[in-house]
Amino acid sequence: MPDTGFPRRVTDFRGRTLLLRQPPRRIVSLTPGTTETLFAIGAGRQVVGVTAYCDYPPEAKRLPKVGDMRTDVEAVVALRPDLVVADGVLNRRFIPQLERLKLPLLVIAPKSWLDVAKVIRLLGKATGHDRTAETLASRFEQEERKLRSRPANPHPVSVLFTLNVEPLPMWVAGRDLFVNDMIRLAGGRNVAEDGGTNYYAISTEVLLTKDPDVIITTVPADRLSPLREHPVLRRLKAVRNGAVYSVDSNLFVRPTPRLLKGLEVLRKILAEAKRR
Repeated sequence: MPDTGFPRRVTDFRGRTLLLRQPPRRIVSLTPGTTETLFAIGAGRQVVGVTAYCDYPPEAKRLPKVGDMRTDVEAVVALRPDLVVADGVLNRRFIPQLERLKLPLLVIAPKSWLDVAKVIRLLGKATGHDRTAETLASRFEQEERKLRSRPANPHPVSVLFTLNVEPLPMWVAGRDLFVNDMIRLAGGRNVAEDGGTNYYAISTEVLLTKDPDVIITTVPADRLSPLREHPVLRRLKAVRNGAVYSVDSNLFVRPTPRLLKGLEVLRKILAEAKRR
């Protein structure tokens, strides 16, 4: 059950404050990450609308849909929400329409590992699930504290995180992403962090100069042959040593508590790479 303590005011990532007179009973979530986090903190029963891409947990698949990457604003209104949670980047085209309709709106815009903790706390406060949210959010901060307390590694494992192996160029993770922070927390170094803030295309020539120890990709393991057989890319150290790993993208790209699981996957990968 939601915690007591309403009415309360919550301030979103834009700095705008929303007054909630009671725990919301009809929440519409406009991104898969938000949906997943709402269920993780115990607010799943309050969610009445999601997107077509909201596939976790399984219960979310059965909820009414309000669009995919394009929000069906009419469908949102029809669900009579007392809280709508939007992403400032993914839903930016539709936020002005939602505002004109004076819907109770919270906007999140997480970029970093600690931003995810902020999102969890914000949703916990907005829905009345403060205690569960605090437990989850504090785990993110604990990982950051662990990093600060351990000695710097002069020779970290160099990592490339890519969304594709074909067609070229590869799209790789830059510096302002959760996965960049996760590589750092796991004791590695993102070789592509100096090339862009988001995912960006990297040329084969630059990739050869980076020559990572490990390549991590969201491409399924049975579709990696183009990387291993490419006349140039097969010269990369990671490819030569068999240090190419396929991972579940949802553990690395969605701002949810499951990033903690992704971090553990990443630590195991880097530990194996060190033993090679």
